[in-house]
Amino acid sequence: MDVDEALARAGRGAAVSHELAARTWGIELLDDGQRRLTVPRNRSRLTVDGWLVHRADLRLDEVSVADGRRTTSALPTLSDLARALDHRAAVVASDSALRLGTVGLEELLGSLRSAWGGGAGRVRRLGRDVDPSSGSVLETLLRLLLWSSPLPRPVSQHVVLDRGGRFVARVDFCWPSQRLVVEADGFAFHSDRRAYRRDRDRLNELERLGWRVLRFTWEDVVARPEHVLALVDECLEAPALDNVC
Repeated sequence: MDVDEALARAGRGAAVSHELAARTWGIELLDDGQRRLTVPRNRSRLTVDGWLVHRADLRLDEVSVADGRRTTSALPTLSDLARALDHRAAVVASDSALRLGTVGLEELLGSLRSAWGGGAGRVRRLGRDVDPSSGSVLETLLRLLLWSSPLPRPVSQHVVLDRGGRFVARVDFCWPSQRLVVEADGFAFHSDRRAYRRDRDRLNELERLGWRVLRFTWEDVVARPEHVLALVDECLEAPALDNVC
């Protein structure tokens, strides 16, 4: 059953929600997930073939019309995802919404803090782990991996300057006292040769200034998280360099 048929079956007050609503607002997700609708609570027996049906009495400000269909607005959609998905997937979606400017940080945090009912604890936890400076889904996943480990928390989006105060680079994560940088190495970042050359120049300059740089791909972070953490731990244990060529 397609979206329009599902909404017609669900009747008055129903709205597309969760993953489909997120995609409507351009929010990135870890995977396609489920097809879900939210209907009023008094429709306890309603079923829609091929759809998961959630029940909530949506306020007017929690629903928008997108592509001619009733859809949960961005803020309630993110709260819904925090209740329905695992924590990592919910943070990915919220970071994406912040990155796009679909929601602002303060309004998101306010919305999450006011959560109540089933799953409210999961929603409030989301507010503690979002980061509006996250540059990509991979960067979010790498940050959550580092934060969930016993390693000291890195500084996000640190600006590296040379000894003359000249800008060198903004790096994904770093431990300044150890002069260690960790970056999410996404393919899209090197979408053309000019971007690739700029990135090589930046890495060379960091190396010249005595910074050590570790770069991790999607496969590293998702399929080999233990390898990532072990390598970062080993480098944090090694003496920091302090030379400038």
